[in-house]
Amino acid sequence: MEPVLQVKHIAKEFPGVKALEDISIDFYPGECHALVGENGAGKSTLIKIIASIYKPTKGEVLLEGKTCNFKTPKDAIDAGIAVIQQETSIAPHLSIAENMYLGCEPRYSNGLLNRKKMESDAQAVLDEMELKLDSHTICAGLTAAQLQMVEIAKVISKHAKVVVLDEPTSSLSDKEIDSLFEQVRKMKKANTTMIYVTHRMAELPMICERCSIFRDGLKVAEYMVKDVDEKTIVNSMVGRELGAYVKPEHTAKEELLRVEHLTQEGKFRDVSFHANAGEIVAFSGLVGAGRTEVMEAVFGATRATSGKVFLEGKEVHFKHPSEAIAHKMGLATEDRRRTGLLLTKSIQENVGLPNLPFHAKKFLMKLVNVKWEKDTSEEYRKKLQIKAPNIQVLCGNLSGGNQQKVILSKWLAAGVKVLILDEPTKGIDVNARAEFYALMNKFVEDGGSIVMVSSDMPEIIKVADRVYVMSEGIIKGELSHEEISEINIISLASPVSDDEKKEA
Repeated sequence: MEPVLQVKHIAKEFPGVKALEDISIDFYPGECHALVGENGAGKSTLIKIIASIYKPTKGEVLLEGKTCNFKTPKDAIDAGIAVIQQETSIAPHLSIAENMYLGCEPRYSNGLLNRKKMESDAQAVLDEMELKLDSHTICAGLTAAQLQMVEIAKVISKHAKVVVLDEPTSSLSDKEIDSLFEQVRKMKKANTTMIYVTHRMAELPMICERCSIFRDGLKVAEYMVKDVDEKTIVNSMVGRELGAYVKPEHTAKEELLRVEHLTQEGKFRDVSFHANAGEIVAFSGLVGAGRTEVMEAVFGATRATSGKVFLEGKEVHFKHPSEAIAHKMGLATEDRRRTGLLLTKSIQENVGLPNLPFHAKKFLMKLVNVKWEKDTSEEYRKKLQIKAPNIQVLCGNLSGGNQQKVILSKWLAAGVKVLILDEPTKGIDVNARAEFYALMNKFVEDGGSIVMVSSDMPEIIKVADRVYVMSEGIIKGELSHEEISEINIISLASPVSDDEKKEA
């Protein structure tokens, strides 16, 4: 069987950084080939070269035996190479259908847009994926997870020869992942070549036949997935044997956060929960359950219709996130590129941003305390092992996992007591996850409280002390430490019954 796509002796250098060196891989029809490695190992760089977003410093890409001389990413798309990027590229002001067919809209013979066909074709793809979305919906109102599913639907609609998926499940719940994997299997049966990038090792045997391991810009190994176990793959990634994560015993202390009967019309209803110092409280549920919307309302990013929020026993009314920050509350948002970071600013500036009012030099006017900003950002660059040569690197040039570390750094530097983490390990590799969990544990052991939204059920089981499960905007139940299990979470995450809706 001849490969459909080949990369031969690919190298890529950026100023001061060697991202890839002598990478050669063959990708075959009807096969899903995984690219695995730590953050910054070069996986996303290779994908961007395949998609013609980057030009290689050396080497070549071949499609069906012919060298690809694409000038633009559109040339690659027209040739049959479709990419689902880790960060979505959805135009928020357009509808789902308009996004799915942007640049390749169906038209009448006279050249005019055939909107009816575009919307019906888009809806057919959404229905096939069992997504409860209307193709007419404007994308600005969708959650990050729903945007990811639209991105996936957009690629499926193109019937490409080669489909590249870069961390497609990082913000999806189990139900949406099952839907995605079913589409992957269908595309494989149609002889589509699949390239799959993931940090979730458990996904590999589900859909992948082969995997290439990246480390520090090099391809260090290639395996048939059925012939190796997870430990072998992880050890190849990090270059050493990685110890197992051991969940520590946390001791809940005084209550720091209490939410009573919080409601936001059309989003969630009658939500009540509490979080204590010294514990990690998780929120689980399907995409669209309302978890992110609740956290945004608690943080003052949106307004609740009714309900109360208490911090350290005192009722608070946050009209703006700055007020929550002043009360030592932080929120690491799900969509780090849109709402978590200033991508055109440096690590130093991003770490200092929430802290400016508290560390400014107070003369006739408040001036930025540059020394504090430099010292603090450098401290956290080393402590969290952010892969960047210095703190002046722009956050837009960092890998997804390292961007997430910068977000955590800014809240740790702010000295927050309550830290809300929405999909905190999205796009973070297995080694960095262990480091991230250790930082979370240190935070709660020092008296902080973490409220974590996660669609990764094994992660919840691994780190959470208590779990609230949401479905269709209401809390279905609370699980204690002893009750946390996949079965209990799944049973509570099921759709809300009519009786429960009436009670809510």
